[in-house]
Amino acid sequence: MRPADKFRFFLTFFLFFLYGILISQKINLVTADLGRHIKNGEMILQVFDPEAQTRRGDTPQKVLGTNLYSYTFPEFPFLNHHWGGGVVLYLVHQVSGFVGISIFFLIVSLVTLGLFFDVARKKSNFETAFLVTLLLLPLIADRVEIRPEIFSYLFCGIYLWILRGVRKVRKRLIILPFLQLLWVNLHVYFFLGLFLIGVFLAEEILLFLKKKDSSDLKAIRDLSIALFLSILASFLNPAGVKGLLYPFRIFGNYGYRILENQTVWFLDKIIQYPPNLYFKIGFGLLLLSWIFVFRKRRKFSFANFILSIFISYLGWTAVRNFTLFGLFALPIVASNLNGVAMMKKNEDNILKNFVISSLAVLIIFVLFLINIPYWKTKGSLGLGLEKGVEKGAEFFKKEKLRGPIFNDYDNGGYLIYYLYPQEKIFVDNRPEAYPKEFFDKVYIPMQENESVWVEVDKKYNFNTIFFHRLDLTPWSQTFLINRVSDPSWAPIYVDGYSIIFVKRNEQNKELIKKFELPKEMFSVTK
Repeated sequence: MRPADKFRFFLTFFLFFLYGILISQKINLVTADLGRHIKNGEMILQVFDPEAQTRRGDTPQKVLGTNLYSYTFPEFPFLNHHWGGGVVLYLVHQVSGFVGISIFFLIVSLVTLGLFFDVARKKSNFETAFLVTLLLLPLIADRVEIRPEIFSYLFCGIYLWILRGVRKVRKRLIILPFLQLLWVNLHVYFFLGLFLIGVFLAEEILLFLKKKDSSDLKAIRDLSIALFLSILASFLNPAGVKGLLYPFRIFGNYGYRILENQTVWFLDKIIQYPPNLYFKIGFGLLLLSWIFVFRKRRKFSFANFILSIFISYLGWTAVRNFTLFGLFALPIVASNLNGVAMMKKNEDNILKNFVISSLAVLIIFVLFLINIPYWKTKGSLGLGLEKGVEKGAEFFKKEKLRGPIFNDYDNGGYLIYYLYPQEKIFVDNRPEAYPKEFFDKVYIPMQENESVWVEVDKKYNFNTIFFHRLDLTPWSQTFLINRVSDPSWAPIYVDGYSIIFVKRNEQNKELIKKFELPKEMFSVTK
């Protein structure tokens, strides 16, 4: 192996090792969606176990079409667009537990980055791709919660890798409809597959109109067939046409404001959201790369230009898309900046290697120093569950607590995983699975207004309150302060994640006698 190849191997290993460290964070199951996704997979696979369906009284069809986990709106129509992701995560969990899920997430993420990096390298050179990846790494590593969206990132990488090489190996296009069939049942971002094929088809049509080269017609024909078959494949989901159109309707019934769905400029006005800085750096880099293309009159890529506009729109309008932006920006920026440093491919140059290494160290150092608050928000490094995160649910089951449970938005998925079907929940973190009015007129007001709380309590006759202790919404903090001082409720359990109250009644008399916590334990901090 030549010295240059050894050097590139070392840099590649370093890059992917650094990325692996950044995304290897222990799972806070209390606030994650993961528990619900695992339970979804378990319930759906009951189709192969009729006895389990009989025991529980629930069918896989209910998981796909209704909000069966909640006692408030169990029959509310809900389109489970990520059911396939739940099945995959459940199977991984069955084989290797939460540590296995962490490893699975790590592998999928590394493969995804590898696909985008390979496209960037082929469209520029190794050194450019490496430095651009380093600059975008905080964005690419932004989404570390394990959700079905990891499959969308992976499929985006596969599609881009295939479509970028379509002129050389058109036979690979036959894979896309089969991948689309999987994607439409794994995650709601499946529409990105159709969009990518459409963008590259449009680029081929424009090239044909410009050059009038009959050889371009073959690529147009093959891409058209791939797009047509992929659209047909997208109909093959449990909801059919509704499932295909769901990405455009998902926010039609969305009654709860979630941080990850907010725009960059909105969050800049109300809070300090550290990832915004890295997005602005990434967007600035993308913009500068296009300025370089236009000023130098470099070869213009229609597909790259449309993708740049699209991913920029996604990033600015919802911070949940930062990782998606970073992944696509990587090959686009690298392609636009190709040759800016006059680096020849496979060139052996000790000085160049020194410069690249020095730049890498400088980039990492600067990216860390300019946004220390970002790194402080990161969770615990490692695999599997955070230590003690399961204790609250274990206490609930061990002491045989009973519902109806009033829980908060954050920990619904956690309670679904540990307590369903023995107990159902009040709410969970799927706004689309509940009527919009439920959040506007019930869930939030009952935490802010004591008279509304009393009214809703009478309706559902809550026996237990199981809350995420670190829910920082203003209404939840008000609610918890009120419950600590409420003589009708007794706090019996608290840890770093959860707090549990039970109603003072005959049913809970012995529990309160055994576990009641003194009010002096709790204080209000500003």
